[in-house]
Amino acid sequence: MVAFDSRQSLIHSYTAIPSDYYPILNESNKQTNMTHTSVHPEPAPRARLSRRLAIGAALAGLLALSTTTQAQQYYDFDSGTDTGWRTSTLHPNTITYPADTMGGYAFRLQGTPMASGSDTNARVFAYFTNRMYTNFYAAVDVVAWNTNQDCEYILGILGRANAVALLGNPTFNPDVPNCLSFNVRLHDWRAYVGPTNNGPLGAADQMTAWSLINVGKATLGSPVVYTAQNPNGFRWVPGHAYRMVMSSTNVIGDPHQVFTVSLYDVNDLTAPLFTSSGYDTYLGNNVYIPSYGYAGVFAYKLTDGDYDPNVDVTFDNFYVGETAPVTAVVAPAIPHGKFGAPQVVNRVPASFKNFHPATSGITFNATTLTTTNNIITSAIKLNLNGVDVSSGLIISGPATNASVSYSGLVSNVVYDASIVLQDALGRRTTNTWTFDTFSDAYLASAAVKVIEAEDYDHNSGGFTNDPVASGYADYDPLTSTGTAINIYIGDSAYAEQVGSNAKAGISPPFDFFDYDTSGNSQANMYRGFDGVGTQQGSFGYWVTPSADTNYTYSWLFDTQRSKYSSLNATLQEYVVLRTEGGEWLNYTREFDGSKKYNAYLRVAAGLAQPVRLDQISGTDPNYTTNNLGSFNVPSTGFNWLYRYVPLTAANGDLAVVNLNGQSQVRLTIDSQQNNATKFGLAMNYAVFVPAVPQVYSSPQVKGPYTLEANLIADTGNKRLTIPQSGTTKFYRVSWASQVTITGISTSGGNVVLTYQ
Repeated sequence: MVAFDSRQSLIHSYTAIPSDYYPILNESNKQTNMTHTSVHPEPAPRARLSRRLAIGAALAGLLALSTTTQAQQYYDFDSGTDTGWRTSTLHPNTITYPADTMGGYAFRLQGTPMASGSDTNARVFAYFTNRMYTNFYAAVDVVAWNTNQDCEYILGILGRANAVALLGNPTFNPDVPNCLSFNVRLHDWRAYVGPTNNGPLGAADQMTAWSLINVGKATLGSPVVYTAQNPNGFRWVPGHAYRMVMSSTNVIGDPHQVFTVSLYDVNDLTAPLFTSSGYDTYLGNNVYIPSYGYAGVFAYKLTDGDYDPNVDVTFDNFYVGETAPVTAVVAPAIPHGKFGAPQVVNRVPASFKNFHPATSGITFNATTLTTTNNIITSAIKLNLNGVDVSSGLIISGPATNASVSYSGLVSNVVYDASIVLQDALGRRTTNTWTFDTFSDAYLASAAVKVIEAEDYDHNSGGFTNDPVASGYADYDPLTSTGTAINIYIGDSAYAEQVGSNAKAGISPPFDFFDYDTSGNSQANMYRGFDGVGTQQGSFGYWVTPSADTNYTYSWLFDTQRSKYSSLNATLQEYVVLRTEGGEWLNYTREFDGSKKYNAYLRVAAGLAQPVRLDQISGTDPNYTTNNLGSFNVPSTGFNWLYRYVPLTAANGDLAVVNLNGQSQVRLTIDSQQNNATKFGLAMNYAVFVPAVPQVYSSPQVKGPYTLEANLIADTGNKRLTIPQSGTTKFYRVSWASQVTITGISTSGGNVVLTYQ
């Protein structure tokens, strides 16, 4: 098994592709009411798809085969048909073609249970029958699915779907295939059962690469490679679209067949959320996987007894070939599933980039990966924290592959960014990502206060104001051994300090509340005697190190700051994880009352949920809380993709923290305590930085004034930029100290305020 960090390159290479290889939407070919329902015995195989080229003119959205392209095939369903596809028929299913976001159509599979029989669970399988593949590379977009948490089911992409006579399946049966699948098991951990169940804030999903075998009753067979399992808590975010990629492209006859799977957010194809590989011999899996077969897609109900017994998923932009699409995209990026669509490539900074120098700006290419379909360069948009800064873009090069740069970044800012592109056919795509322009040196400076999540109070309120970094270098999680650094040196370091758990039934005061009252063998690397989960980095997905039945975890880390690397290069960042709703941690520190801060939580989140920050006064059980705000943590996809989340007040304002002297603050996982929110976070540290101004506006001088939610604050140059709206606006600036607005101007559709 070989596992790759999501920020490392994939194993495929790419070169240029002829421009006439991409479909161009022909509006006149659209159809309506495109639906077919199958509840009858299997129909005759559908006719093989034919390919028509029209150089310099529009192509129908349906792509087809030619004698020179037998080895690879695209199908975007824009014809509103599934010609060349074969679907399962035993279980009732309905196939429709809803409109997609690019002016064409998608492929919706809906299945219901059989009325009777021994294997009634709903399922729909669809196979692209252009040819059978041994070596293959298959990809598809999942654009919508049933989000009801009372519907646990599996969806994904298939490869080598065929029969295996050894397993009693001498001929291919489309309802019970043998094949390899890359799948997500939706709503595996759920909180509620019933007709109104939409779940709380999130439900953990499970993603794996498994074989499918023909034993019926929703049986999955055996795993090929574990990718993101329950303990690592993640979920597919409703409203997003994901591109699933699965391949086996090694030489036939090799001792082991290697399968690789990758997952991308369609709104960020510059890097996968993860990628991983495994051998087909894991647990004897090669018995279940045919040596060749069809590629396709599926939805499969795993369990009986759910209130919602159906499956429902929409796919789009399917590709299968012996190798990956040949394009000019450099790995780990991949081409957009709608070939010829506009997309962002070669972007700097990368997704989730930490400590990006503001002086490096933003650079990217806006391309269609063709030589004929142009980007509308005047329509390129760059938005930073909700502010349109497109007027500051510098664009050069050909319209099919424009080079774009922006040099207006501000230091010490957390950015949520988006790039919107449009091509000559009017099709739009959006690339979204987050990054920051903090620096390691800035976080270590006297202007900033950092509290490590794992450095919570100990010994019933004991604390150190500025603890030294501590822990274990060269740590082996399998043997729990490593080189001790600043361990057992008194109160100046927190490693192996013991806290008082309010759950344990002991006398107050308490240092934390955790439902686990004893340490976890793999998640107590830092404070091994506490129930709080602490470890270096996050265990990502399970991997097999060789072609056998053993497996281990991949190990993924946040950016290593110099406070750790200066002690030892292998002393990685520690995080708090294995969280549950309602758990909390106390932190006592000394604050300078003359300073006012904004706060950010450095966190990775498979499950979106809030983390509340309170000031605690008094001692247990007679204490009071003063709410300072909440870190409304969004899903980053997985518990190893870190970002900064701001502390905000209940009204949405950026919260201002002003504490004086010795103060105790508390982080609380502010969600329900159930499986749907369990183990959803990995918290690295909270950082308190000098507060920035907030801008309020009103169309009338007397108000009322409301917060301008979209703002870029350049405190170094004392400049505030907000989107322009309305014909007349009056502005007020609120900050930690009194300020005066000294100038107001408009630029690029924005209002720029200067102050002193």
